[in-house]
Amino acid sequence: MRTPPVPDNEVQRQQALDETELLNGGADPRFDRITRLCLDLFSVPIAVVSLVDRERQYFKSRQGLDATETPRDISFCGHAILGSEPLIIENALDDTRFCDNPLVCGAPDIRFYAGMPIHNSEGYRLGTLCLIDDQPRQFSEQDVAQLKNLAGMVEDLIWTDTYQRRESTALQQQLQASHDEMTSLVNNIPGITFRCLPDKSWTMLYISNQVDTISGYTAEDLINNKRVCYADLVHPDDVSLVDEAVTNAMANNEEWHIEYRVRHRTLGYRWVEERGKCIDTDPRHPQVLEGFIIDITRERNALTQLERHHQALTVLTDIAFSSHSSLDDRINHALEEAKQYLRAELAIVSEIKDDVYIVNWIVGPPDSVIDAGQQFALKDTWCQLLMSENSRTSVTEQFIADACRPEFYQHPCYKAAPLGSYAGVVIYVYGRPWGTLNVSSSRARSEDYNDGEKLFLRLLGNWLSDVLTQNLSQQRLTKLAALLPGTLYQFRRFPDGRMVFPYSSPQIESLYGITPEQAAEDATPAFERIHPGDIEAIQQSIEHSADTLEYWQATYQSDCPGKGYRWISGEARPEKMIDGSVLWHGYLQDVHEHHQARLALEQSEARLRGLFDFSPIGIALNDFETGQFLDLNDALIAPTGYTREEFVSLSYWDVTPKEYEPEEQKALASMQSTGRYGPFEKEYIRKDGSRYPVRLQGMLSTELDGRKVIWSLVEDITERKKLDKMKDEFIATVSHELRTPLTSIKGALGLLNGGATGDLPPKANQLLHTAERNATRLSLLINDLLDMEKLVAGKMLIQLKKQELGPLLDDAIESVKPYQHQNQIRIHTPNHWPTVMVNVDGARLIQALTNLLSNAIKFSPEEGQVDVSATKSHKDVEISIRDYGSGVDKEFQNRLFQRFSQADSSDNRKLPGTGLGLAITREICQQMGGDVGYRDAEGGGALFFIQLQVEQ
Repeated sequence: MRTPPVPDNEVQRQQALDETELLNGGADPRFDRITRLCLDLFSVPIAVVSLVDRERQYFKSRQGLDATETPRDISFCGHAILGSEPLIIENALDDTRFCDNPLVCGAPDIRFYAGMPIHNSEGYRLGTLCLIDDQPRQFSEQDVAQLKNLAGMVEDLIWTDTYQRRESTALQQQLQASHDEMTSLVNNIPGITFRCLPDKSWTMLYISNQVDTISGYTAEDLINNKRVCYADLVHPDDVSLVDEAVTNAMANNEEWHIEYRVRHRTLGYRWVEERGKCIDTDPRHPQVLEGFIIDITRERNALTQLERHHQALTVLTDIAFSSHSSLDDRINHALEEAKQYLRAELAIVSEIKDDVYIVNWIVGPPDSVIDAGQQFALKDTWCQLLMSENSRTSVTEQFIADACRPEFYQHPCYKAAPLGSYAGVVIYVYGRPWGTLNVSSSRARSEDYNDGEKLFLRLLGNWLSDVLTQNLSQQRLTKLAALLPGTLYQFRRFPDGRMVFPYSSPQIESLYGITPEQAAEDATPAFERIHPGDIEAIQQSIEHSADTLEYWQATYQSDCPGKGYRWISGEARPEKMIDGSVLWHGYLQDVHEHHQARLALEQSEARLRGLFDFSPIGIALNDFETGQFLDLNDALIAPTGYTREEFVSLSYWDVTPKEYEPEEQKALASMQSTGRYGPFEKEYIRKDGSRYPVRLQGMLSTELDGRKVIWSLVEDITERKKLDKMKDEFIATVSHELRTPLTSIKGALGLLNGGATGDLPPKANQLLHTAERNATRLSLLINDLLDMEKLVAGKMLIQLKKQELGPLLDDAIESVKPYQHQNQIRIHTPNHWPTVMVNVDGARLIQALTNLLSNAIKFSPEEGQVDVSATKSHKDVEISIRDYGSGVDKEFQNRLFQRFSQADSSDNRKLPGTGLGLAITREICQQMGGDVGYRDAEGGGALFFIQLQVEQ
């Protein structure tokens, strides 16, 4: 931590701070208004007006901070007053001066600091206006400009206090001088002493020579009304005051003490203080008035000036903290107050664009010929004295009490718009000249603008600069907020229960049916749109957030205009205000679709969980790295003999026999390359050590936290294995017990049909032909069964060889020619097959093609046509066989390639078949790395296709 150095002018700086008397007393509401404004404007939790004293920094105003002072040697502000520019610390942890500072390491956990030095009128840096946040943040040039303006307001208050204190001191000194003069009068009869008659002329019997200082007349001119009577010198408005005071004093035998104005012969009216009493001891006159008169013009002028200064501050305070909500009302109110205070006829806020003068706001007499929105050439206006055509000038203010003076009388603006008096100051927005504030009258003023009036107009100009800058920032914020999907807002609840939205972006109307302006007046209509079932919970959550100042979050339904009830999500950060109200800064968003999707997802997850738990097939979730079981269903546990708790504690490898490790490693390799494994068969180990067969397949998945897991289907195939054994025995029976005698029967029937035993009767021949045909069908069925069994069991030898596809297609077509001619069907092929190399078992591919061609011929109408084509793509080739028959019913298409599946399975079907041809074709194609499928042909009929990989 680095202790802030002591400035070179520390002695003078400390003396200047002591003279301000800011270290005396507590918080000042005027500074509190500025620090509260900082909280709202910069959205920081802490704002402070800090004064750097000898050994401490004292907080004259603080928001969001309990401490009233901290040691100077750990202060940020001690560093800030070393220069006149703002000190910005965007992250204190990254700054070697502050990273280990107790205020950073502990409460209030400072991360962000922005401090603007505050100067007195002589330029000494007394302290700072600073912003503090417990989160790092960035601070733009615009933010710096706004902070400087607010610090300027603090300085203006300090300067005004200093000025008032000095004026008050001067006044006290003047009053003391007056007191000394009165004392001298009593002791030495100073000033003006007089003796006069109580008549209408106040006829002077005697008056001292000092009377010329207040009247311009000699004593001789006044005695016995020689040249002028004293009554004629009294201001007409004060005559009755003087008469009444003297009359009452005479009636009550008391002294009178009055102040009134006396006309000086050349200097106008002077203020005098008179004390006197009526005596009746003069033998020449029944009653004589005696007393003394003191010139108090200076004191009265000082008091008047002080009153004007106080009035100016009162007016400025009223303007700054007026209750007007809209920008137009606030500025028009300010112009009206300025016009009255400066005794002017017209007040205008103008915007200057290049050489064009635009009247934005105006307050004047009803018969004024100037309206808001009017435009004039800048050179024809008095504001040309302030702003040149390119809006750059070193002159920032003009105060002209009498525009008829020669230096203005010849000016072009006087000829274009003659005025009696004019006062104007430049308004700055974002540090650049934006326009002017000016007041004017048609008649000249009787006196020049005094310092208080000039200061008033300057401060009002600064206030307008801040208001317009803030308004432009607000407009930019509103435009940006309008682009958001939700609503930015501030919600304020007062101690009396009143609720408003001080700020809300335009989207609030789509949620609650009220405009931002209406929401700023009353938030009740928004709450009336909340669903009756949600309103109580919302009110309770707001109450809880207000009491604890905890972050507010809620999801509820609102009756959105034109949309009905929709789900709304809201969140906000509360802030306790000085008046006891709570202000929330937050965001509202329509989350109806998201909420509905979440509910649907929860329902879907519930359904999937139900399927998971009640599935008859075992389902397991394992960690990819360790094999640990993470989740499983009852169907997986049932055959193992373990309880759920015991099984979950096991690893995947604990239930897998060691001899299956090579197959497991192959499955893991498959998952890493393709994301899937299986299906394959192996055994699981039960708790008692026995084994049972299972069929596994699964996929690799990645969780949200990045962990890889394996989802597996684990099917207990014990019963299926029993059925397979029975099937194998059945196949063996078919092969040995049926095939051999059937061959003998078929041979014998062939000999009989061939005439080996001589001619037979026609009816016998017909019966023999039927028996031979059925024996042939039965033989084909047995052969298909054996082929299917070999394919499925992997016992049929598949010898892959790279060869051209075209000759294989020709061989397949040639093999079905007898069947083709028998059914009178044409086979149409292209003139040339594409030049394609495939890696296949030629004989088995021809068998598969023959099955598809035979089916196409069988289901084609008489004298119909079958189209055969081959289409090559980048990586594969598709062989298409299309007929023009009735096609395949939609209901049957998903069972086309199942064993023993036939569209017509009745005993009296017209077309023969075993129902194994397509199943055999699929097995052959898959074992050669290809596939077979079906699609409805365009224009009717069926289209079967085989897809094979192309070899280079």
